[in-house]
Amino acid sequence: MNKTLRQILSIGILTLFLTQIGFSQSIEKFVDSTIEVDSLNVPTDLKQPYFPKEMFPEVEMDWIKTDKGTKIETKVKEGNYDEFVVNWYSKHLHAMKEPLLFNRKVNKEIYRFTWLRTFDKPMTFRFEKKNDRFILYWKVLNGAGGYEPGEIEIERLKILTEKEWTEFTQLIGKANFWEMDLGRSSIGTDGSEWIMEGVNQTEYRVVSVWSPNKGNFHNACDYLISLTNLKLTDKKKY
Repeated sequence: MNKTLRQILSIGILTLFLTQIGFSQSIEKFVDSTIEVDSLNVPTDLKQPYFPKEMFPEVEMDWIKTDKGTKIETKVKEGNYDEFVVNWYSKHLHAMKEPLLFNRKVNKEIYRFTWLRTFDKPMTFRFEKKNDRFILYWKVLNGAGGYEPGEIEIERLKILTEKEWTEFTQLIGKANFWEMDLGRSSIGTDGSEWIMEGVNQTEYRVVSVWSPNKGNFHNACDYLISLTNLKLTDKKKY
């Protein structure tokens, strides 16, 4: 086997490996023109999931007793998709009348942070960049993240600057968002789900982290909250 052929095979194997473990999530594989949407790309069918189900592998949770108490260990069940979680998250996004982000190619870059706190109002923050225009949209429901979503209570938008976009994307970069584990990486009770989606002209990704209280991913999400006029105490930021 000559050197050139070996290099081609090596690249092909590496590409296949990265695709299988989730580092390559081309928007091409999710585009679906059969999904019925309105003019704003909001699904008209309330049963339509807001995420490709294969992006949410099922997570198995074990409670393990140790000398220091009980700890939770999680394990991804390959090939099993967590439809309960996808439907739960989707129900709140339907109530927010948010657009789908995965079903069509876009000519802009979008990040959406959906925040589902068990006992508090569900919120979503969608930051969009198109050419030299930067807009943050946010919505608040009057229900609760762990129960029924309720109806839209607050719906606002704000024109932001390139500096604010850059600060946010730097935080996303520090969190290694595009390389994070897909789907719901951890599980807990009576906390919150921090769900981040990203889409651009070539890629789509969604991850969910349970109740982060520090770290780069937390900081990226918290930065979006800080760009709004919402007044939240530290106690409510769980």
